Amino acid sequence: MKQKLLALFLSFGFLASQGQVDPVYQQVALERAEKIVAEIAPSLETDQKPIVRDLVADQYSTLHAIHAERDRQLAEDEGNRDKILAHAAAVVASQHEEYLSKLQKLLTVEQVEGIKNGMTYYTVPKTYNNYLLMLPFATDEELAMILENLTEAREHAMDGGSAKEKHAWFNKYKGRIANALAANGYNLKEEGERWAERRDLNSSATYITESSSVMQKLALSDKWQAEQVRNLLAFQYQQMETIYATKQLETAEMNKAGLDEAEKEKRATQIWEDSKKALDWQRDRFFEKLALLLDDAQIELVKNEMTHQGFPKELARFEELLPALTDEHKAAIVVYLKEGRENALNVLTNRERNQWFAKYRGRANNYLSKQGYDLRKATEELERR
Repeated sequence: MKQKLLALFLSFGFLASQGQVDPVYQQVALERAEKIVAEIAPSLETDQKPIVRDLVADQYSTLHAIHAERDRQLAEDEGNRDKILAHAAAVVASQHEEYLSKLQKLLTVEQVEGIKNGMTYYTVPKTYNNYLLMLPFATDEELAMILENLTEAREHAMDGGSAKEKHAWFNKYKGRIANALAANGYNLKEEGERWAERRDLNSSATYITESSSVMQKLALSDKWQAEQVRNLLAFQYQQMETIYATKQLETAEMNKAGLDEAEKEKRATQIWEDSKKALDWQRDRFFEKLALLLDDAQIELVKNEMTHQGFPKELARFEELLPALTDEHKAAIVVYLKEGRENALNVLTNRERNQWFAKYRGRANNYLSKQGYDLRKATEELERR
């Protein structure tokens, strides 16, 4: 038995070294290699391209030969399945290391990454980006864990003999990712459903209509940047709706509890404060995340669009009402109105947005009155103008 397995191992090695493979498959391998190398071609020297192409094609052909021989031996000797598979895996692993060593001598780290991704249908970057969109507030540690598992899966998938086998490796490691995320408190089924809702651009849901409106004004040219921002905006509206739903549920339970007026007022105040705290926290982390994707001017645009231009409208009103407004007093008004805008970012209806701006407009009016401005007179003069 030892001699038979040794012969099997040597047959794998001989096929790999001599390139004795199916000539039809060799043409298939060459065409695959052409497409993969084309992706990194702009960063290659002209004389490198055919060398790298042939190296990739040879790897495909060698793996094909090893898998074919493995399957033939399995068909003849099913009783030694485990040993045959183990020896084949050892040969594949050896071939894997030799192949990477050759690539690394010719290419940069980034170019080798490109080859690996090409051989695995770009599953790592595509899947990683999907996790970024599905879990927009995943921590750096969680994202590192996800990427580490996907990268490890790719090392195995590179050696797969079919698309099914390659995807099986990724599915195995996605299972590990799911277990790790579940241990961190994620409900991936629910997160996946909410992400699917955010992708339905034909929906009339608030999180789609509002986020789409903001995106039209942003007019981002980079598609990946734009999708991240749009997804993040939609997620923010989803979170706000969830917080308001919780508030409504708690209010309904309060009304059914048969509390006296004092207890009811105390409970209502607590519900409002809890909701406000949750909304403020969600808003702040939303803009922290958004700041990684947009510059300050774009962030300002987003805030104004999300509050239906309340801030610039209110500021323009003060400037029209008080043409002689000093820079110092104008700056103070801006602070009041921006604080009003921060609160208006937490609501979903025009009525509530207007209420917040009215509240802070009143505070600005009180400030201006203390600075000696006659707002009634200014209003009358504005009406005459």
